[in-house]
Amino acid sequence: MSSAVTVGNFQETEQLQDGQLLARLTLPAQDLQLDWRRFSLVANYLAEYSAYHFEQKDRAENLISSVFYELIERLASSSRREARLDIRFSAFAGWLLFELRSNFPAEELAKLRELLVELQGGDQEAYYRRLLAADLEAGANRRKLGLAMVAHDYQARLSGQLDSGDGSVVLRALVGEQEIRG
Repeated sequence: MSSAVTVGNFQETEQLQDGQLLARLTLPAQDLQLDWRRFSLVANYLAEYSAYHFEQKDRAENLISSVFYELIERLASSSRREARLDIRFSAFAGWLLFELRSNFPAEELAKLRELLVELQGGDQEAYYRRLLAADLEAGANRRKLGLAMVAHDYQARLSGQLDSGDGSVVLRALVGEQEIRG
């Protein structure tokens, strides 16, 4: 019996696996955990590297960097120290697919699952505003805000596949290319 749980419309993004892979990078999670500035370094590198594929390069670079920063921060900070973070960025049929894979301890896996469930459906605007008004000094709120911002500001469809058996995590953010065009 599988211990994998799917949150969100993960299957919707399966067809995008055949899209154009624009960037892929695999890093030790511990490297990112040692210095939080590396989240930004990696996000900016991926954005600069990939943005030339888009007509509005500056807008593309800004969007790609912002989305990757939040996803990388969330996954890297929660990953097991010995885990590797596999980062992929693809484009297909008007969609941008941000995908990150890693390995979490059980407690962090449960927290990510809970957050992804909270971000599905409902009033995204109200949820995002509640987080903005919440005490961000509380670590739980601060760790939710990044993914909520991605969902809210970029209309991203977040989904995940989480396996409590081995701790594996696949987090996907699907963003319409129209977000670059404005």
